[in-house]
Amino acid sequence: MIKYLVPLLSIFIISCNDVKKENYTYVGGKIINPKSDFITLHNHYEELIDTVKLKSDNTFTGTFKNIKTGLYLFKHGAEFQYIFLEPQDSLLIRLNTWDFDESLVFSGSNAEKNNALIENFLINEQQVKDFYKYYQLPNDVFLKTVDSLKSIKESYINSFTSDYPETSTKYLDVLKIALYYPLYTKLETYVINNRLKDNPQDINESKFIAHRENVNINSDSLMFFSPYRKYVYNNIYYDVYAKNIKDDSDEFTVAVLETVNNKINSQELKNKLLKETIIRHFYTKTSCNLNKKAYNYFSNFSSNDADKEEIACLLSDVKLIPKSKLFPNFKLYSPQGSMENINDIIRGNSTVIYFRNKDFSSDNWVSSRMNYLINNHPEVKFLVININDNKNEYIKDLNIKHQFYLHKESDAHKFLTSKYPRMVLIDKKGTVVNGFCALSSKKIEKQITELY
Repeated sequence: MIKYLVPLLSIFIISCNDVKKENYTYVGGKIINPKSDFITLHNHYEELIDTVKLKSDNTFTGTFKNIKTGLYLFKHGAEFQYIFLEPQDSLLIRLNTWDFDESLVFSGSNAEKNNALIENFLINEQQVKDFYKYYQLPNDVFLKTVDSLKSIKESYINSFTSDYPETSTKYLDVLKIALYYPLYTKLETYVINNRLKDNPQDINESKFIAHRENVNINSDSLMFFSPYRKYVYNNIYYDVYAKNIKDDSDEFTVAVLETVNNKINSQELKNKLLKETIIRHFYTKTSCNLNKKAYNYFSNFSSNDADKEEIACLLSDVKLIPKSKLFPNFKLYSPQGSMENINDIIRGNSTVIYFRNKDFSSDNWVSSRMNYLINNHPEVKFLVININDNKNEYIKDLNIKHQFYLHKESDAHKFLTSKYPRMVLIDKKGTVVNGFCALSSKKIEKQITELY
């Protein structure tokens, strides 16, 4: 790692001496095994600030004027992470895309702040896995487990502020959210899980939500930050589950939309949550039937016309591949580069087609999920069709025989107007069994099994 950082840091210091006299912020570094030839920086609205091209040696240097103190998104390929920036920072980044988060290292000014964030991100990721077994604990033991972890996190913050006494309050607020909010999410998840049991424990739920006196779920500037976002959703779902509505029903989706409308003060944040809710619930349903009541509630509560148009496109896409009808024919490119008809490729086979938009999912996630399904359902034909019109964007860890792509004039784009990924299940007769489902859905495996 040193052999990369030392020469880059020297270049970075020299190049920043002049611009630091003005209000410039410098972000540079090196990408090992790059997925594209650029990186992007985004603000808390996830709006693009700038695109920085990689040089021939995969290093990059970006200079940004009038950066405000706060959290930003750093993106490369389909992956991203958070970086904390202050005016006149000179931050250096090194990462390997084959192990994006785990390899990410910062140096330069504010390096300690950003290394602390990525360190705790990785800790939280591991704790998510650990807590699957903890959720089975009696409620008093679970509370003690969380209290113990909270004490460790409090010690971490005390140690950090002791080592870096000049740290801004704004950064400490972000760090505390990174450390504490995942625990708050787990506490409320425990109660939700208990409510859903056939024989729930008799617990004092107030002990599990005592933290609510000290949390804020109305911060626009932090909604893009995953620890914050996950907690806000859990906070909302905690209240909805208290109404004892079945979570796979249309009424549940409506209840979530109503809760968002009632609890979120900022209209901009409200719009974002309303859109994410209706999309999330649409994808988690096992059928591709439309929830018209939920769509009407969404339209009434949201003030964002672009969001409404996007969801309208999504609903229109669904109608164009109706259940129990023959799957429409269209042309696409095979792995060998030849133009073929989709119906010729799937004829006589039970088939699962995943229309993939690379902007919504990483290569690693798609390959992991698809390989799992392929290995567990050898009787079914699996196709991943890239809708981004780039034949060179094959997924490294997925057998190329499963990978296809569309050209710009393909008729398939008629039912992909929203650009959202969609999975379609087709039986041996070419009849659509499910016209719009999610690759991430665990419920969909049962339907895949029923194809053969």
